[in-house]
Amino acid sequence: MTRETGTARVADATDAIDATDATDTTDTTGRTGVPGVPGVPGVPGGGTPFPLDLWSEAVYSRRSIPATLATGDYAPEEPGAHSGSGTPPAGPRFPLDPPPLRLEPAAHASRGLADPSVLAALFHYSFGLMQHDLTPGGWPLHRAVASARCLYPSELYLVSPGADNQRADVHRFDPLRHQLALVRAAVDGCRPDPSAGPGTSRFLVITSRHARTARLYGGYAPRLCAQEAGMLLGAVHLVAAALGLRTRTGLDRATLLALTDGWLESGAEHPMAYLEVGPGAEHHDWVPADLAGALRARQSGAALFDPQPVAAPRAMLDELGTVLAHAPFADLSCHLYLSRVTGLPAGRYLLAGGRLRLVRAGDVVPEVERIGQTEGRVSMNFRAVSFTAYLSVPRDAAVAEHGADAFRRLHLVAGAAAHLLSVVAARHGHSARVHNGYEAATAERLLGLTGSGETVLFQIAVGTSGPDAGFRLPVVF
Repeated sequence: MTRETGTARVADATDAIDATDATDTTDTTGRTGVPGVPGVPGVPGGGTPFPLDLWSEAVYSRRSIPATLATGDYAPEEPGAHSGSGTPPAGPRFPLDPPPLRLEPAAHASRGLADPSVLAALFHYSFGLMQHDLTPGGWPLHRAVASARCLYPSELYLVSPGADNQRADVHRFDPLRHQLALVRAAVDGCRPDPSAGPGTSRFLVITSRHARTARLYGGYAPRLCAQEAGMLLGAVHLVAAALGLRTRTGLDRATLLALTDGWLESGAEHPMAYLEVGPGAEHHDWVPADLAGALRARQSGAALFDPQPVAAPRAMLDELGTVLAHAPFADLSCHLYLSRVTGLPAGRYLLAGGRLRLVRAGDVVPEVERIGQTEGRVSMNFRAVSFTAYLSVPRDAAVAEHGADAFRRLHLVAGAAAHLLSVVAARHGHSARVHNGYEAATAERLLGLTGSGETVLFQIAVGTSGPDAGFRLPVVF
């Protein structure tokens, strides 16, 4: 499997996956023609929920964060900003098989998602419920992907192309019940089995219901929604690889709009990303060992992230380099401030091409504390973390090519890598805390990115979680 880039070529969905072609590519020409999905060449890209001024409002100045957030109160609703109920429509339901305890290339992976066991494993370990928090007043349900305050604005759909260019069957994943709910049938009056169909190639489509997050975060919600959608895309890509499936990850907005044409709730739900999944029967050496266990263990730490000052193993950084080298997108840089990693001197590093390169040795805490500030205060205890990662993307080039849609694209690029980092951390007994309490301009200056056109989109602190007042139990279906 080869990787695509986030800002160059994006997968042309007219080339269905087959057993002889597992190359991930991308197409930005605006062409569509997804088999079984309405849409003809030349479909316009349409509007975008992310205006260009979000770069300054949400990434740089952060003025869009409401003052009510400090108290946990709901943000004031902007008239007409978030329409719709925020709840997906109900339809006929199809229970999924119990998810396996381990993730490995399935015996029937050659059938792809036509195999019910593969379908169940892919959805559960991508966006299913992993932990139940029994603490009174806590956030009760935790999924396989991090989400701001566990609000989970993302939705995950299965789009199954119909025969003879019919409209597609669409099912929504319900993680609470571990079921697929029918949203639209290719033939009216039918109850199509989500694991059946004339072809073996399927599309997983990610959408976002901004209103869920906007109730607390107000105008800052679009950024959080874009970050989560990227992490979910990385999760689907990772689990599909663990199952031995073949994938194509795409960013093309025209293809995305064609895939969601006719069934997405207008104004309430925004299309974010898609991934084409086809049958396969191969083993990806880069997938972390015991991925299922790592996903069950993955967490962002306690509500107050105050890790123990414990050194991370060098093997974690080696594995991270391997995994990021196989991330679905290549157009990003991973900058690491190492405080305590066994066998490595403290300092600033660059992780690129699977290799870790020392940029500057020395105590990194003063520099990280200058970056990681919110309203003049250090946003977390960076003195106890093992290391802090900053993911940067080529913002200027993406805006020049894609305009406002660059905001969606680049958050998908960085979010996919952020999820991979969190999984690797969990596999080595650490928590990865995505925290937007940082100054992007300061980060770019201290990382030497000023004038390069790159922008930092993620700050991730990695450490060994300390005692937590919460009490969590695993969710078992």
